[in-house]
Amino acid sequence: MVTTPSFYNLKDQGIYAAGDFFIPQERYRAAPYNVNQPNNPDEVPAGIPTLYQSQGGGGGGGYTGGISDLTGDFFKTTSDRQNRLIELNRPLQAAQFPSFPGPKTPGGLNAQQMYNIASEDLNNPFNRSAMSTTFPTRTAKEVMDYADNAIQDYRMQYATGQLGPSFIEAEKPTLNRRINDAFYSLPFLSKPQSAEMILNEGYDKPYGSGGPGILGLLSKMDNYHNLSRPDQAFIAANMGYTGPTVFGENTSGLSKDPFGLNVRSAFGNYAERVGVESEKLGDLLGGKLSEKYGATFNPETGMFESEDEAAAAKANKMTKMLRAKFNFYTKQNMDYADMVKKAAELQGIKDTETAKDFMAKNPNYGDNYQASKDHSGDGGYGHTASSPGATTGSAARSRHSRSSDLGFSDIRLKENVELIGKSPSNINIYSFNYLNNPTKYQGVMAHEVPWASKKHDSGYLMVDYNKVDVDFKKHIDYRRKRL
Repeated sequence: MVTTPSFYNLKDQGIYAAGDFFIPQERYRAAPYNVNQPNNPDEVPAGIPTLYQSQGGGGGGGYTGGISDLTGDFFKTTSDRQNRLIELNRPLQAAQFPSFPGPKTPGGLNAQQMYNIASEDLNNPFNRSAMSTTFPTRTAKEVMDYADNAIQDYRMQYATGQLGPSFIEAEKPTLNRRINDAFYSLPFLSKPQSAEMILNEGYDKPYGSGGPGILGLLSKMDNYHNLSRPDQAFIAANMGYTGPTVFGENTSGLSKDPFGLNVRSAFGNYAERVGVESEKLGDLLGGKLSEKYGATFNPETGMFESEDEAAAAKANKMTKMLRAKFNFYTKQNMDYADMVKKAAELQGIKDTETAKDFMAKNPNYGDNYQASKDHSGDGGYGHTASSPGATTGSAARSRHSRSSDLGFSDIRLKENVELIGKSPSNINIYSFNYLNNPTKYQGVMAHEVPWASKKHDSGYLMVDYNKVDVDFKKHIDYRRKRL
């Protein structure tokens, strides 16, 4: 049963009980609202006719469009803002001196090189026939003439600009760019970042944040810089729209979405909120309203469906605004998921580059292999000797210096990882090679044996092989019978 807000008057309670939950109260409506929806399917019901109309003041009328107009304006405005920020932060093109490939023969050979070789052949005192060594059926003079024709054609093309300009001037900033650059060069200002920049480079706190004074105080109250990078980027991508919402004109000047939610706030997180709104509306449409209208809500299409076409039509007509809101926030939530995925991919690329750089500078950190401790000949994993006097396998390895068995085994420092077996205690055994090192090894992954792992100052994990029943050794490819 639907419970109407107790502070609603009788007319507002009637509208709410009819299923129109998002209609402003009567005191905020500029015109009467009737529960009976229009028969014209193109007319926007439930909410838009109730938008506040500014009265007098010379400011013109309020927003009179439909929901699709609001969402369309929102996406266009936010997209245009991102394009402006990208242009604002784009480095101007420096002067260029294009290089050209040099003259080529019709067959694609280096004409200058061909000419030089033929000239040597012609002037070789031991080459009495003056034949070309490159083309034995041709004389050196014929080859020189052939190559020279290509060289002269190339020179003519270069001189007439057919190959392109030999010098490209530096890009000159537009007047708008010069004004912006001068404005943001002031010591207390910094250029706002685009969502793409935040995703790639991280959020750059504005000048004065964290310091003394009012800017520092406001910064400490702002939770935005504590959010994850994809959350920050998603919020930034949706900022800039200050137009009307379904509740009327936005007089706050703050960035809001078409349904009145603040996109950028000091305490909230719009990236999380879109998911909450999508789920909440989906539950409402698929639950109470489906029961009320006798139709099933399909979240994939955002429409009600039923064998009773009249019931489905009524449900879709009566919930047009709710469905528009659901579709909007569902799309927003999908865009946010894409942002999270892209951030993870970018972070993965950066982590790999960092690991490669670490291994390049420290080639022995990841490779703790020592031939004296390679027990490949004892039958491999699961066949290690265990008697106190054993001379091979894990028992023998445990008698070696423990410090020498502590080696880097972080998966981020490895590639071509392949599961090849398990130890007697069920620890996964992998073959792999370290970054920048083609040699194949067998061993464990540090994150899978936390009791034997230790974090190095670099942030990468090391493993003490004395604490696992797995030997670290070179990998033998038994299919090829060689290391």
